[in-house]
Amino acid sequence: MDSLRGIEKCFDSLLKYLRLVTCLILVFITVSVCIEVVLRYFFNKPQVWVIELSEYGLLYITFLAAGWVLQAKSHITIELVTERLRERARAFLSIVRSFLISGVSMVLIWYGVRVTWTYFLRGTYNPTILEIPTAAILVVIPVGGLFLLFQSLGEIISNVLKYESLKSGTVRRIATPEKED
Repeated sequence: MDSLRGIEKCFDSLLKYLRLVTCLILVFITVSVCIEVVLRYFFNKPQVWVIELSEYGLLYITFLAAGWVLQAKSHITIELVTERLRERARAFLSIVRSFLISGVSMVLIWYGVRVTWTYFLRGTYNPTILEIPTAAILVVIPVGGLFLLFQSLGEIISNVLKYESLKSGTVRRIATPEKED
């Protein structure tokens, strides 16, 4: 059991690290776009790489932060129906949601690896000014999907334990890792 806690702590640390990386990417995008605006409109010296790197940065932010966003329960939810359900029904829907997220994650991983590997073997480059290898751009999709999958599997376990405790009438406190914002 201690080894599982160690793995969980390591995974949580990795998600925090990815959160930091995504924040740095966002800062880079923000600063570079602001500099681009100043250079373009005041000095008539546009930088051709800003838009391209901003697009790639947004892709990386989306997939690298997905696991952490799920862990922080920060995905968008519509509680119109679920707030009217009993706690046991909500727990059951959480299990279903976690399985759906796991399924989507597996699709992202499977097709992401296939497409990335194909582009890698072909040596395809993005036909833009920077000519970045397409595989380097797309590799973030299966990587982010993997983190999302691991987090959703942890949520399945947690939600099943919660559902079982509600079903049996004994409410057990499920240990959750401390979250830092």
